[in-house]
Amino acid sequence: MVNRRKFITGVVAAGSISVAGCSSDEGDSTESTETEESSDESSTEETASGEAQFEFVEWNVPSEVEINQGVEIGVTVENTGGTAGDFAAPLYERTPDSDWTNMTEIDFGTIQPGNDVEMVFEDVVYDYVNRYELRLGDFQQTTVLQTVSAQIDWGSEYITPNGYIIRVDEPELQDSYEYEDYSGAVSQKEPDDGDQWAFVNVYVKNETGQAASSPLALDMALIYGNSQSDGDTVLIDEPTNKGEPFDGGELQPGIERSGWIAYQVPSDISTDDLTMAWSDTTFDGEIAVNWG
Repeated sequence: MVNRRKFITGVVAAGSISVAGCSSDEGDSTESTETEESSDESSTEETASGEAQFEFVEWNVPSEVEINQGVEIGVTVENTGGTAGDFAAPLYERTPDSDWTNMTEIDFGTIQPGNDVEMVFEDVVYDYVNRYELRLGDFQQTTVLQTVSAQIDWGSEYITPNGYIIRVDEPELQDSYEYEDYSGAVSQKEPDDGDQWAFVNVYVKNETGQAASSPLALDMALIYGNSQSDGDTVLIDEPTNKGEPFDGGELQPGIERSGWIAYQVPSDISTDDLTMAWSDTTFDGEIAVNWG
């Protein structure tokens, strides 16, 4: 028999733990490597009466997850004592730059003797790239979750933790572009060294509720293989049919901007080979996003 309870825990420091549930396995518990290693005092907690005894069983946590992507975090405890007992313990978290922080109190409820209970936090979202280590109460068994850059499709919007909307459209590759020369005649501008142009349209909107800086063109790198191309919005020969270049900087609340950024990439590159990378280091942590 499986019991599942859900409760709201709110927003916590590094990840937003929004909904959690508890699965209670009424059948025989299965032993694991962690269970065998948890027979010492550091992995066992007792009630005041000493009749119910609780041992750590296992973590159910992925080793890696993208920022802004929901993930499940599960932890299982077994009652190895001779009578039923209630168990609760804090969930701690730390990063390489922080000490253990109490994120929330986990109430496993009543666990029958010989049974185990798994608590599952659903849709946990981490906003920043970092290494997060988790620990349950006084148990010594920890687990590590590494968050990495968000990977999203061309044309998809990414919303920063403070509310900035950023969208990068699929690059437009071309051998040359049109511009007006000094006489007013339309000419073709080719890139250097037999490369090709990659024009990428970038859109941003300030939904932070206050004046805030948007990404700049120099922050957006076009990646291909083990190389990258840095963009430019100021060309000596201005394109005549591309609209306005992207103009980032400080924007007032509700203001949006869009425009092109020009790159030069090898002529044998296709759009399938390209990824746009943007990252930003904030007071709360590092953000990194790849479009492609």
